[in-house]
Amino acid sequence: MKIGILTYHHTLNYGATLQAYALYKTLGQQGHDVEMIDYRPRVAIKFYSKQFYPIWRSKYRFSFNPYFIGNLIKFWKMRKFLSSKMTLSSNRFSSRKELKTFNHQYDAVICGSDELWNINSFRGFDPSFFLDFVTNQNTLKLSYAASFGNTESLMELKNDIYKLINDFDVISVRDSNSLRLVSECDRQALKVLDPTFLAKYNDIIVTPSIKQKYLLIYGTELSVKQENFVKSVATVKNLIPISIGYYNKVAHYNFIGVSPEEWLGYFAQAEYVVTSFYHGTIFSLIFRKPFTVFAKTYKAHKVQDLLSNLGLEKRIFTDSENAEFRKEDLFSNIYSDTFNDKLQKAIAVSKNYLFQALSNQSSLSV
Repeated sequence: MKIGILTYHHTLNYGATLQAYALYKTLGQQGHDVEMIDYRPRVAIKFYSKQFYPIWRSKYRFSFNPYFIGNLIKFWKMRKFLSSKMTLSSNRFSSRKELKTFNHQYDAVICGSDELWNINSFRGFDPSFFLDFVTNQNTLKLSYAASFGNTESLMELKNDIYKLINDFDVISVRDSNSLRLVSECDRQALKVLDPTFLAKYNDIIVTPSIKQKYLLIYGTELSVKQENFVKSVATVKNLIPISIGYYNKVAHYNFIGVSPEEWLGYFAQAEYVVTSFYHGTIFSLIFRKPFTVFAKTYKAHKVQDLLSNLGLEKRIFTDSENAEFRKEDLFSNIYSDTFNDKLQKAIAVSKNYLFQALSNQSSLSV
């Protein structure tokens, strides 16, 4: 089967890049002919390009961007990963109008994963991510682990989204909030895992050269309380704090321009992880690392949803100012047989949905 995937593949975000890769790899291993639909909206290109400016301009002054070289290196490594690990469509599209002229030959088109349907994001409402350009009645339209993000209400867009949602053959989402919003459009959906849980990474991991045992930071804008928390954990476990992808002053070393393969390696070798990101949480789970999540308000619901399903909600500090250093909770073994059973069952359900949906079976066994 020839399959096109539409997702956020062209970003500087490791989670977005790896979820695209994971879905691509999972489908390819089933014998499908898969390619990423190379849709790069101008609004997204403009947003990400700001990170490459050597000078930042605010309302009142100019300032030097100390991270632009690291971000340029990150961008180059992301593009190299994208071109070497995934096949892109022969056409590149930068607007909805261009995408609508795409004379594709796909048997199925999948949108997902990530917050493709988040109407509150800087991308706004883009019907392309609801596959409005797929008009061939013989082409299967489905979502895999799509998300509305922190969207609480569809508001004045409900009628438009209602029509788009009801044009899908099969729908799955990755969180309870998205499940609720799809239900409000009179459609049934299945909640599945992010595609990063479905793939294996042993063949692409690059082991970091750092020799010391370390606490890994994958997050931004840590508060003083959070920095003190990092210092406390590092001291108790005799670890050095390092940060990847972003600069954090509490870190002894900051590695901003790492590739996705190197990023995976840092997670795989970490002794402890502190993160403020959803995919930082996921890869802590995948590599069975002890971790703490400082969930930002607008990201808290999806992290809470994931960890509550796995019985690990105690790893979340949603209010960083009240975070406490509790050694008995932080360093206990959280990866019990119960956890492993829950996760393996959820992975099986997610794969079952995906493979049955592509077989165009009307009923999915959960």
